[in-house]
Amino acid sequence: MKRITIALVGDFDEKIHTLVALNKSIDHARQALSFELNAEWVPTVDVDKILSSSNYYDGLWIVPGSPYKNDEGVFAVIRKAREKNIPILGSCGGFQYMVLEYAKNALNIHEANHEETNPGGISIISKLHCSLKGQQEQVEIKDKNSWLYRVLKTDEIVGSYYCSYGVNPQFFEKINQPPFTFTAFASTGEVRAFELKGHRFFNGTLFQPSLDSSFETPNPLLVNFFNTCSRKAIEM
Repeated sequence: MKRITIALVGDFDEKIHTLVALNKSIDHARQALSFELNAEWVPTVDVDKILSSSNYYDGLWIVPGSPYKNDEGVFAVIRKAREKNIPILGSCGGFQYMVLEYAKNALNIHEANHEETNPGGISIISKLHCSLKGQQEQVEIKDKNSWLYRVLKTDEIVGSYYCSYGVNPQFFEKINQPPFTFTAFASTGEVRAFELKGHRFFNGTLFQPSLDSSFETPNPLLVNFFNTCSRKAIEM
């Protein structure tokens, strides 16, 4: 049986229930895959093993849990994935950091920052209108050509969250320019998902798919991501 390896980029802590749920969601997804999936935790202080490796990882998942112990390392991993066409998924904090990396390095907003870790400068990522820690909400998928719509085949979903930060609405128009596209939104108009069109897989969700998964119903977004990583492995 074919085997692929993805890196879970983040700082695992068994006391953080969302990270425990993430591990469980991977177990759920394995039964829906036709290949063996190895998911390896890579602490953010050890991301040099990703940055110095050419093809070892078939995909990357920037997991929840920001701020990370090594924020700059996380940004470097995201940039490598974006520029080298490596499949990468970001959820919750990963979503935030992927948006911020793109703003900094693709749009050249060099002073772009995250309000939680650097309140000064240009806060591309800012506090949400209402905290979503431990909350669920309706999410509208507006882009019918998006990854979300292709996989889920519906206009609306219920997203599960554990965060308080998201895309600053003041920078919506500046960032939401092809090929970078915001694809799903809360009823307030706040951004909940994005994708980089033309990239093999550079997608992020502020909600956490891993919180909506079970052995009976593996999360289809995660299954699709792993399958995309598998196709990348074949191409290599």
